[in-house]
Amino acid sequence: MKIRIELNGYRFTIPLPLRIALNRVTIRIIASCIEKYTNVPLKEEHLKALSKELIHTKSSFRKLVLIDISSSDRSRIKITL
Repeated sequence: MKIRIELNGYRFTIPLPLRIALNRVTIRIIASCIEKYTNVPLKEEHLKALSKELIHTKSSFRKLVLIDISSSDRSRIKITL
């Protein structure tokens, strides 16, 4: 996964391996935050399945764009698998 930020003529890219970003600890943290701040019935098992599917999808679609946000002042955030 790559997170690319462009702001005021500067570019910043953060390479983020999915296996490190979506390990058991981070899944537990995400599940507890979802439980605490929302009323969505999303459990830890669902997040584990989602992380497995993201890893599987990355092997099939290497450059899949997840988020691409641009503003009028040429600021841009792009997250790709």
